[in-house]
Amino acid sequence: MSRRKKSPLIKSLEISLVYLLFKLWIFWARHLSLKSLGFYGEKLGTIALHLLRKPRRNALNNLHLALGSEKSEEEIKQICLDSFKNIGRDMMENTRYLEFRDSNFKTLVRLEGKEYLDTALKQGKGVIALTAHLGNFPLMCGRLADEGYPLSIVNRFSKNLKIVKFITSVTDTFGFELIPLKPPMTCVARCFKALKENRILMVHIDLNAPATEAWVDFFGYLVPTFKGPVVFSLRTGAPILPVFTIRNSDSHHKIIIHPPFGLNTTGNSQQDITSNIAQLTKIVEATVREYPEQWWWARPRFKRARDIQTGKSLFPKHP
Repeated sequence: MSRRKKSPLIKSLEISLVYLLFKLWIFWARHLSLKSLGFYGEKLGTIALHLLRKPRRNALNNLHLALGSEKSEEEIKQICLDSFKNIGRDMMENTRYLEFRDSNFKTLVRLEGKEYLDTALKQGKGVIALTAHLGNFPLMCGRLADEGYPLSIVNRFSKNLKIVKFITSVTDTFGFELIPLKPPMTCVARCFKALKENRILMVHIDLNAPATEAWVDFFGYLVPTFKGPVVFSLRTGAPILPVFTIRNSDSHHKIIIHPPFGLNTTGNSQQDITSNIAQLTKIVEATVREYPEQWWWARPRFKRARDIQTGKSLFPKHP
């Protein structure tokens, strides 16, 4: 049986209710001390782990797929819990964006490898910052923008337009641009425009991508991966720099900017795109392996995964 469609009035009320709860949460978080954000963030993440069945199931399934042959069941459950706790801490910290715009912000989020970014920007072709949902990546965006870098971020927007409007107002305050992933053609045009203006174009490569994208190895499985970063680089000459943010044990954060990634070109454009995306994906995988508790395992990254030997889907759709 098909589900009954919600009336426009019900949808409108749901959007307003979610937005109201969102604003109340932000109001509460902004009245907490900075030291207490981590404590309440971990509590929030623990509660979410127990209440949100689908994200918990996604996280555990992904962990078993990626690390099941290397980690015990107890270790997998601990990584899952730590991941949710870190996401909770990330969310609490991000509510205090505006208050972090001072000397404390630079102490809280440190830069490593800044010289690679400065040298790349001097080429005048823009920079493609390839990143992942690892650590408190929104703080990374704020820190780079606060440093004065012109920043554009490809982002999947919430379906709640009121929340989108609020988040956009915050990012406008920081001075960086959000580029919606949809519609695709508009997104691509704005990405090329950002690079032409010698901006940093930040792209997450660990999203669940359509089946029409490049299929590459990630933790021993074939997964579709957005090929945009390599396509943009090949067409514009913009260097690709892997950039990640890591939470340290002292609750501070470190942005790690890697040297430019050297594209391997053979003249076969499709082969070059796939091989380079595969290498970049391996860089992401290596970073996730180093900091597994800081990756967002709850995301459906393996939704379209295929067996790397047979090419068969791990989760075939049933009629």
